[in-house]
Parts: sequence; structure tokens; C-alpha cells
Amino acid sequence: MRKFVSIIILLTMVLIVGCSNEYAGTSDEKNTKDTSEETKQTDNQKDEQEAKLEIVDQASGAWTDSIGSVWVHTGAIYKNTGDVPVEIGETQMNYKAQDGSVLGTSTMVYSVPSVVGPNETAFIGETTILDGETDSANFKETTFNFGFDKTKEDPTLLETSVVKGIKGDDYSSYRVTGMVKNTTDAKQDDIRLAAALLDESGKLVGVLVGLVDIGVNPGSEAGFELAYPEIPKEAEARVAKIEVKAYGFNF
Repeated sequence: MRKFVSIIILLTMVLIVGCSNEYAGTSDEKNTKDTSEETKQTDNQKDEQEAKLEIVDQASGAWTDSIGSVWVHTGAIYKNTGDVPVEIGETQMNYKAQDGSVLGTSTMVYSVPSVVGPNETAFIGETTILDGETDSANFKETTFNFGFDKTKEDPTLLETSVVKGIKGDDYSSYRVTGMVKNTTDAKQDDIRLAAALLDESGKLVGVLVGLVDIGVNPGSEAGFELAYPEIPKEAEARVAKIEVKAYGFNF
């Protein structure tokens, strides 16, 4: 009786092990080859679906204002270099000195748009005072720390027109004006915008951001004016092209 029970237990264990590892390898050449091909295909699928985001262009500049405060502006262009849409989270900007030390940081900086499809781009910009710094020439560069995740969402991108750049003077900063049209079939409660300021060769000079904070109905247009954040005066003269991103946001 004990022998019979032992045989039953052994057969049960064999069946459980055989059923619980669907892709387990064996010493059989054909099975090993099939499993290897399945693994390779799975790895390829994972690679094809990998989320990737890179900064493909950036610009930074520091200056000293009339009361001796040192300011720094940084703009950047993100590009989705993967095969799936990604949602860009918070970006941290680190402002570094010539000796590599940190002069300051900016956190909770967000891109426009926040969701980017494959081969699409997003803009981000920030300007801040470097507290305690007295010489703008001590600023060397800005580095970035940012996060992103795969998403199934699509940004509600909208159309812009009659985009125009206007140089500032002693009392005002550079600004971009234009019209944004709600090309969707739903009312947009809020519209986020960003303007990439480019030189003649297409190199980034700076980024302005802003919003239209009133509802815009389907088919309707609203004017916009982007003047934040301030860019260096010397950069204004180099602006030759402007590219604006706009996307709708519903509460």
C-alpha cells in the first residue's frame, strides 16, 4: 500500500512540474532551438516596445541684471526615440559652475506637451536667479534629471497660426504671439503652449512657455502671448525661427 501511494505522489509531482514551467528548457536539441527562438522573439518584441526619450538640443545663458542679480535661462527639446508613446514627468535642472560645483537647481519643471509619440518632440524652459552668485561668467552649463513612462494616452495637439516674435526693450522681455485653434470635437478647458526659439541654422536659442486659461470651444480660436521665462538679451538677436507646440487639457 505504501509503495502504491509513493508511486501516486511521484506521478503527481512530475505532472505539476511539467505543467508549471511553460517555457522551461530541455536537453532535447529541437526543444532547445524552439525555446531559444521564442526567447529571441520575446526579447525583440521587448526592444521594439522600449520607451526611449532623449534631449536632442538645449541652450543655456546667464546674465547680470541692473541690480547685480545673476540669472540663468535654460531651454531644451525632448525627442521620443522609441516606438511607444511616453509621458514625461518632472524635470530637474542643475546649474553648474566652471569648476563643476552646483550654483543652483530648478525642480518641478514640466514639458509641453507632456505626452509625446514616437519621433515627436516636446519643449521645456526655465529661468531663475542664481542666489549668492555675483558673476554670470561663472556659469558653465545646465544638466538634466528627468523621468518618463510608457503610456497609452495621446496628447490633444492643437493648431497654431500667425506666430510672431517680438523683441523686448529695457522694460520688457522677448515674447511670442499668435492664435491657437481647438481642432477637436470637445471643449478644451485649458491650453498649454511652448515656443522653441531657433537660430538661422535651427539650433535652439531658448524656450518660452505659457497657457490659455479660459475654455475654448470646438472650432474656436484664442490669442496667446508667451513672455515667460525671460531669455538673455544677446539671445534675442539670434532668433530667426519659432516653433510652437500647443495641447489641450481637460480638468
